[in-house]
Amino acid sequence: MDVRRLAAPLAMGGLLVCAAAVALTAAGAFGIRLFEPPPADVAGAGETVDSGGDEASASTVDALTTETSDSEPLSIEDRSEYMGREQVIAECMAEKGVEYLPAAPWLNQDAQPRGLSFEQSIMWLNAFYGEAREDWSVPASEWKRRGCLGVGEHAVAVARAAGTPLSAPIPEPDPNAMTEAEELTAFNEAIESCMAEKGFGAVDDGTEGWWDAMYGDAGTGAAYRWEDAGCSGYATHVTGNDNMH
Repeated sequence: MDVRRLAAPLAMGGLLVCAAAVALTAAGAFGIRLFEPPPADVAGAGETVDSGGDEASASTVDALTTETSDSEPLSIEDRSEYMGREQVIAECMAEKGVEYLPAAPWLNQDAQPRGLSFEQSIMWLNAFYGEAREDWSVPASEWKRRGCLGVGEHAVAVARAAGTPLSAPIPEPDPNAMTEAEELTAFNEAIESCMAEKGFGAVDDGTEGWWDAMYGDAGTGAAYRWEDAGCSGYATHVTGNDNMH
């Protein structure tokens, strides 16, 4: 999984603050990009896949895995399958009492809703990752331990094995949506203007007080407040990405 947006130096401050706020490295105030394409199922969190009936077929289904990929699906078929997986994950998350927004990462969309409290964010992440949130070594083959992500991955594997890959409508691009580059530019501009008002540049040149101006003295976890997180917290907030607080 990739943490969305902000990979440039100026943006790293936001990521660090968010990671501290959530006590995770996989998610932050900028939302998450769920790109671990297809491996596994559904039979754990909603029985949306029928494994066939007998114990032998169930064992075969449990053993199915598929390779994950860091690349985004490019073909229409792959994107349709990806959105099918998103639907399975959304159903699983709903059963756990949390909202999941089926998202097309190639359109810069987020699956995690904004406006979540810290506690709601943790609940969301626990539902999505299962045990893998605490232990990233949980293998894809143990999909039942991998939360709704594992459920979705297993569903893909089962459908592929049956020769009927998952599919769902591919969303159309929103002409009014910002691109990742535009979002990054807006974030960096907010950082620069905020730091300039405090008498600093956007890049740490060793000047005393720079760190406090950039990152402030925000609390962690549920105590985190963007108002106390310096220009990084300010930029995170004004660009609409502070879904953790």
